[in-house]
Amino acid sequence: MKRFPSRSCGWMRIIRVGGVSQGKEAAMPSETPDSIEARAIEWHIRLRDGDDAIWEGFAEWLVEDPRHAAAYDSIEQTDLALEPLLPHVVIREAANDAEAQPEPPARRGWRWGLAGGALAASVAGAFLLLPQAESSRYEVATRPGERQLVQLDPATQVTLNGATRMIFDRENPRFAALAKGEALFHVRHDSAEPFRLEVGDNIVEDAGTVFNVVHETDEVRVAVAEGKVVYNPGRSAVSLGAGQALVDRKASDTVDVTRVPVDRVGSWKTGSLVYSAAPLSRVAADLSRAMDLRVTVAPGLGDRPFSGTIMLDGTGPEQLRRLQLALNVNLEKGSDGWIMKPVGSAGQ
Repeated sequence: MKRFPSRSCGWMRIIRVGGVSQGKEAAMPSETPDSIEARAIEWHIRLRDGDDAIWEGFAEWLVEDPRHAAAYDSIEQTDLALEPLLPHVVIREAANDAEAQPEPPARRGWRWGLAGGALAASVAGAFLLLPQAESSRYEVATRPGERQLVQLDPATQVTLNGATRMIFDRENPRFAALAKGEALFHVRHDSAEPFRLEVGDNIVEDAGTVFNVVHETDEVRVAVAEGKVVYNPGRSAVSLGAGQALVDRKASDTVDVTRVPVDRVGSWKTGSLVYSAAPLSRVAADLSRAMDLRVTVAPGLGDRPFSGTIMLDGTGPEQLRRLQLALNVNLEKGSDGWIMKPVGSAGQ
């Protein structure tokens, strides 16, 4: 039993008949698997809004060669399997009127997915003929020293720290992705539809929460001020309550969970950076986000721990020079920002 899309709505079931019809010649031997695959994709697209003539042509093509039905089967199964994973792709019909109106919303629900190198290559030319895809997702990015508030719904907001990039979805306010940087989340809890944050390959799921997340090249950090989050539900499923934090390092197979004062979670928002035995590399990264400049650490110094509070009450180089004594480092201006070096190092 094979499913084919109905011209009206929903799905209809028909019995697929194999073999070659009496009134048609079999497909020519020169027809390659790639060309059959490309033709199957073309039919899959055309049938979406096909008229009687298109459906009759499809039926004739289907019985010309058993390979046609098998190819169409493969294309449809790929489409069905990838549909939940892919963003919407809007397919509009060609129009002669240069001011044609956008396609009605009722026709925006169809999704199309492609997988496999040979399959993608075989239809590359066909997709050049289609209008550009529209996506409901959008990006918000901040420069170093800049902050931005994103209101997802009346009770859910995200504050981006400097040098941060995030992805949101206009059609799904319960989704966000932190591509890099740091953000503070105030999330309305909905047990039926929990807020899910993608952080690289990881997931942070809320349970009525105020929490802070940092995504750096080599680690992810999560700290909770109110409520609860679950880190990677379905995998490690680490639960964090208020006053708890975790560090997930790429170089480690374990996730470290510690205690943290709730008033320190997201304290960067008020210009306060609080540390307890934090490596200087983390301090440098935080300063780079908070200030309109780049701060790095000299080799061999990044793991040195620092405990204390940094109040960001100045700007740029003036602020950094005042931090030298507190951090017990020399801050040297380089071609690509400022470098933390050991006290007494060459060049000072």
